[in-house]
Amino acid sequence: MNHRRRAHIAGVSVLCVTVGSFAVNPAIAAPSTSDTPSPAAASCNGDKNVDIFNFNDFHGRIATGANLFSPVVEDRNANGADKVLLLNAGDNVGGSTFESGSLNDEPTIDMLKAAGVEANTVGNHEFDKGWKDLADRVVPHIGTPYLGANVYEKGTTTVAAPLKASTVIVKDGVRIGVVGAVTHDLPSLVSPAGISNLTIGDPVKAVNAEAKRLKSEGLADIVIAEYHEGAADGSGDAASQGGNFAPIYATTSSDVDLVFNGHTHQVYSWKDNAGAPLLQAGSYGQHLAKVKVAWDSQQKKLCSTDASIIDPAKTPADDPTIAKISSIYDDAKAKSDSVGATVIGHASAPITTPSNESDQEFGANVRDRESTMTNMVADMFKDTLGKDDPNFIGLQNPGGTRASLLDTDITYKQAAQVLPFANTLTTTKITGAQFKKVLEQQWQRDENGEVPSRPYLQLGVSSNVTYTYDESRKEGDRITSVWVNGKPMDPNATYTVGSGSFLIAGGDNFTELAKGSKPVDSGKIDLSAWVDWIKAHKTLKPDFAKRAVSLTTSLHEGMSKDATFTLGKPAAKAVAPDTVDFTSKGAVANTTMKAQIVQGTTTVDVATAPVKDGSSSVTVTVPTDKGLVSGPATVLFTFPDSGTVVRFAAVISVPTVGNSTPGGVSTPGGSDATRSGVTSGVTGPGDSSRSNRPGLPSTGV
Repeated sequence: MNHRRRAHIAGVSVLCVTVGSFAVNPAIAAPSTSDTPSPAAASCNGDKNVDIFNFNDFHGRIATGANLFSPVVEDRNANGADKVLLLNAGDNVGGSTFESGSLNDEPTIDMLKAAGVEANTVGNHEFDKGWKDLADRVVPHIGTPYLGANVYEKGTTTVAAPLKASTVIVKDGVRIGVVGAVTHDLPSLVSPAGISNLTIGDPVKAVNAEAKRLKSEGLADIVIAEYHEGAADGSGDAASQGGNFAPIYATTSSDVDLVFNGHTHQVYSWKDNAGAPLLQAGSYGQHLAKVKVAWDSQQKKLCSTDASIIDPAKTPADDPTIAKISSIYDDAKAKSDSVGATVIGHASAPITTPSNESDQEFGANVRDRESTMTNMVADMFKDTLGKDDPNFIGLQNPGGTRASLLDTDITYKQAAQVLPFANTLTTTKITGAQFKKVLEQQWQRDENGEVPSRPYLQLGVSSNVTYTYDESRKEGDRITSVWVNGKPMDPNATYTVGSGSFLIAGGDNFTELAKGSKPVDSGKIDLSAWVDWIKAHKTLKPDFAKRAVSLTTSLHEGMSKDATFTLGKPAAKAVAPDTVDFTSKGAVANTTMKAQIVQGTTTVDVATAPVKDGSSSVTVTVPTDKGLVSGPATVLFTFPDSGTVVRFAAVISVPTVGNSTPGGVSTPGGSDATRSGVTSGVTGPGDSSRSNRPGLPSTGV
């Protein structure tokens, strides 16, 4: 077994390709090797040759199909179909462009059949419409094996039919075993109700077990692992990656000769720890992974694997297969255009996801920043579901907002691209303390307590909610204040939260929402509600006021003369990278921050400070003779350019005229409001030990 692995390591090579302005850098891909074979490879006669193509995260990008599959078709024409294999690593459907999604992704399935895909690995988006839709419609329609070695009948280790753990495909006389597995984060990525009859196992263990079976029983000559999971950062190197990718890299068995990844939309060509080529081809039909395999039929061993990332064809091939693929797209576009051309509203300016215009068609790859688009969807949930409750909270998960509104006219098609998953609008009741925990869960942990591929997800919240956080604090205690309608959230009060059914059921690892009481499914589909909301508003305007802001302060145990506050500066090694400035398209850059102390009807200006690169620091001193009195107050920070408002609950100490003792600021729980200086405290129910730490006011979460 070891001599096989050494032989094929020697054959790895890299192709540097450019797509637009993006280059796959050989420095970060699999290291190139000399064309001179190693001694082991020299004794290997690669008389059997197969070109293996792989793509991932297609997401119904049928407009790119003719270009994407042209290199495959041309290879078949040049070398024969018996020497070419086409596979994918999941997410063929779901999160699709309007041309496919509006037609239930039937055009995508038809296109993959026409392209000659011979095995598919199940991705999380194949489960968007539930197990029944996947099992009863998608798999039978596509007609070729769908693989999910770690998708089991509930409570068992039996692969749930019609999925299979693997399939064996013979090419040029070589028996090629293909094993597929989905990310073990699947339960957090789809509606739990849709997979309630399934158990999702460890993908690496499932792949290793099936690869061992295929090899030990003599069923396959070589084995390919298709993981719908991947590295979070394709610009680094394989060994340094963490999260769900780490065990793929480190512990995939040497029974596996070739590894393809998906899910994280990265581009890389590496080797795993055992030496097997390890590739991911980006997403949306932008690249193909290609591995040329040479097999010695006499010695029954793998001679070489030549791995590369290649571009789609600039011009579609002149071929009957490509002509059929093009006709599938043309037909789907005509049908969907007829449905989607109606103008339903207008936008005064672009309303976008964090990566702005690049997400016009379902990018949404940036999910760790606040955006005008996701906040607006949260506002829609509040307005639609909580009209009679001013304290109702709308929430939106960033992965559920899949496109931007860039044009002045908003069509039905563009609205549908924003919310393509057909969630029903659902409410649940949770306490203020639970809502704080929901916000804490933006720093992600899966059901096993592990950090997933995306370590931080920035929720969109409705405009009546603002909060502060400090990532330098201990995980689970980073949310330092929550305000609803300008008042501290009561940890013991009950609040109604509304969102799509996916999030309310605990999706995206926001498990605290699933613990809410009295969940109610409104029966309204998110797209229908969204369209109605846009029509009612007529003209939408992006809101650049931040609803979540990082705030750190000099307040700590003990006393200090003044209080220094820093807003918008990410913590060292932060996974929450936001500043007080949006990255959404057209967002204003803040230039000034103003600090005030508010007490009852009295508002006193105390300081101003410049904003640079999205952050600002200011020192606050309590003034005399301004109408303030010692006692509770709010330190208010405003950013006039964007309209962002940040609140800090405080107890102030106002010095009397002629008294040499300076005034100060403390939060509720400070040890002595009549003493000079600054202290800070966090208190919660039954937790008096936290009274002198920075954070939440004792009157709220």
